[in-house]
Amino acid sequence: MKQAANTLAESAATIKCDLAREVLRSFGTLRFPASGRSMLPALWPEDTLVVESVVANKVHIGDVVVVGRRGSLCAHRVIRVEGDVENPRWITQGDALPAPDLPVFENELLGRVAYVIRAGKLIPVLEDSSVVKRVTARILRRSVPAARALIFMHRLIHAREKLGSREVQCQS
Repeated sequence: MKQAANTLAESAATIKCDLAREVLRSFGTLRFPASGRSMLPALWPEDTLVVESVVANKVHIGDVVVVGRRGSLCAHRVIRVEGDVENPRWITQGDALPAPDLPVFENELLGRVAYVIRAGKLIPVLEDSSVVKRVTARILRRSVPAARALIFMHRLIHAREKLGSREVQCQS
């Protein structure tokens, strides 16, 4: 029974990746919510990622790319490019993770994160050069409790913003 549930979950995840690939190929953009903390502080859980399709030779170090691999979607930053023009491989890593991912091959590359929608605002995703963000990411790489605390504070701040910006409904 448990094995059947795992097989069903793997099938659903594979379908999700295939659907994301098809949407990007057909329409050029895709939106989906971020769910992990591997890209803190650049990307937060519950951010909506706006992904654009991209050709291989337009992917550069510093870009945040979406990879479809083993039935899941992952958005990580390109830290190195290997291989040659005909066989490129990108080395990606979550900003808050201590080690890089396995090399990304062209058939796994789905697109590049162009924007994030956070608290109703469209924010461009740029190469992370802020000293504060780099120091924060370095701390988060070493401390899961620090990451949890940061996410908790982030949610509190945004919950307060949502309460303060409640719209008054017109009454007739």
